[in-house]
Amino acid sequence: MRHVQNILKIIISLGLLGYLIYRAEPARLISVLSNITEKDGVAFLVAAFLLMLLAVFFLALRWRVLLKSYGFHLKTSQLFGFYLIGMFFNNFLPTSIGGDIMRIYKLISATDDRTSAFASVIIERLMGIAATLLMSIFALIYISQQFHDNRLLIVAVVMFLAIMVFFTLILRDRSFNIILKIFDRFTIFKIGQKFNKLFEAIHLFQEKRMVLMEVFMLSFISQFFIVSMNYLVAVAFSIPVSFGYLLMVVPISFVLTMLPSINGIGIRDLGFVGLLAQVGISTAEALTLSFLNLIIPMVISTAGGLLFMLQKNKAIPGGENVFDAKI
Repeated sequence: MRHVQNILKIIISLGLLGYLIYRAEPARLISVLSNITEKDGVAFLVAAFLLMLLAVFFLALRWRVLLKSYGFHLKTSQLFGFYLIGMFFNNFLPTSIGGDIMRIYKLISATDDRTSAFASVIIERLMGIAATLLMSIFALIYISQQFHDNRLLIVAVVMFLAIMVFFTLILRDRSFNIILKIFDRFTIFKIGQKFNKLFEAIHLFQEKRMVLMEVFMLSFISQFFIVSMNYLVAVAFSIPVSFGYLLMVVPISFVLTMLPSINGIGIRDLGFVGLLAQVGISTAEALTLSFLNLIIPMVISTAGGLLFMLQKNKAIPGGENVFDAKI
């Protein structure tokens, strides 16, 4: 069944991408790409790569803040390396879950604490999604009059509220205890026990809510640098779009990538084309900007692949596989 889903995702991604390239006309795409040779385009592109690295650095810093609450004082540089490894697996596996699993694997190898590893990745992942969703909600409200379609706004609001409800239920004692009792009933393979350990690790932040707020703010900062990266790419290829408008386009495109696809290919491109068309950006220009949103992280993540190869002989303490490890 999973293979069928992956095949469908590939068909959707490549089908949309092929259609958009056909609409843009390959000759026009090449023309836009050739703009890199004009007006210090290469310098702006290099700066865009550096901003993407800075965005990843703040994601690693976000992770470090959470881990300090669990009593682990890992260096930001070490977590930065873990993030690059996760990015590598995100970009070269059908889903982003592979990257998260690799980050958990690397963290377990460094701390020998499975529960904290799982909980920290889940928390910072959800907080990052929530921050981006909030940005997209404001952006969608702003442009809703142009599109006359609130479906994407509704989806973003529902997803954001779902994350907020999840944390509210886990952090409040009464609802938390009810959840523990419910999961205690799932005794097969000790599933309930494993989930409850995870919930308890998240519940720890009941008295450290400012830590969660800090994580939330660091997510905004990282997203700001990703938008800035997009703006420098636009300057590098002489694409006339404002930084303010990209503050809306990038988060909204992120929401779209949650639809079935391979690494957002096709779906993200459709979002860029549709949104940028509203300010007179051609399909070829929009696709160029969208392509670089895929290419830049992929190029950067190759460093994570190299790092993983160098560290591949290091195993989880106790020799357990992360997929079989007990939480």
